[in-house]
Amino acid sequence: MGVEQRLDSFWARDGLTGNWNTSNVTVNAGYLIMKLDVSAGLIANAAELATSTRYGYGTYEARLRAASTSADPAVRGVGTSGNITGFFSFVNDSETEIDHEIEGQNRTIDWMGAWQTTNRHDYGTGGTGADLSQDFHTYRWDWTPTRIDFYIDGVLKRTTTSVVPTAAAHLMFNLWPTNSTGWGGLATAGTQYMLVDYVSFSPLGSTPATDPIKIPTDDTPAGALSLTKATSGSGTLSSSDTQDWYTFTSTDLGGRATVSLTTGWNSDLEIYTPDGTTLLGSSRRSKSNADSVTLTLQANTRYYARVVWASRTPSYTLSATGAVR
Repeated sequence: MGVEQRLDSFWARDGLTGNWNTSNVTVNAGYLIMKLDVSAGLIANAAELATSTRYGYGTYEARLRAASTSADPAVRGVGTSGNITGFFSFVNDSETEIDHEIEGQNRTIDWMGAWQTTNRHDYGTGGTGADLSQDFHTYRWDWTPTRIDFYIDGVLKRTTTSVVPTAAAHLMFNLWPTNSTGWGGLATAGTQYMLVDYVSFSPLGSTPATDPIKIPTDDTPAGALSLTKATSGSGTLSSSDTQDWYTFTSTDLGGRATVSLTTGWNSDLEIYTPDGTTLLGSSRRSKSNADSVTLTLQANTRYYARVVWASRTPSYTLSATGAVR
């Protein structure tokens, strides 16, 4: 999947300003995390992700938890008014659009529908009777040339035959703000998180189903976790989980920075260039509980840090100081 940075913040109305922010799309422990930040002044940073490939008729499925205050899949948060959780197909200004959407102000209901241009659509609701921000549920649609069936947790909730688009479309997730007494609800300042466990697509008539679209994990640069001056990283390594990757960005001026690793037992630290393959520096102090690498960073440039297992099962903390955002 590729990160979609739209130029049009269609939700920037009703007193809201802001934009989509690619840094609000991350992966942690195998979960895709979409983050929405809304300030007290109603300045928002929203999250959106889209496949570069377009997909047509078939079965689409994702297991996700609608927006809440928790970024931890094992911990329930609090759902609030003022956002939309979306899992959908979309192309060309709704030439094709097929949606599962959950309102922040009305979290027991899933809006399910299809668009075939912005002037022709068919929408309805379904749900489980529970607050969809509290637990993971499986959302699905089966798209054929004559109908679309919508499911939650394997139970058929809605069918449309009157509006069935034909154009292949991008598979997408997003989390965006609202400030309306109608759709989505009035804005709530703070941070909300939408979590996705997996997503899959099976073309119509395929046997067996295609493999799920893989969400990269933190043992590769593609799934690197975010490291900032204000937010450290932490984890545990072992013989079955031998590396964790992090990404950090230098300040607008660049300059000297230090990345430090504190660990309970012998882990190594490596720093890589923006391509994630060229080693810039490392610290491999045998049986030490502290490693650090200091280097000069180019201005406004992304770098990678890799924490590498050496022995035992150490927990660690990773931090950055100096010319790091």
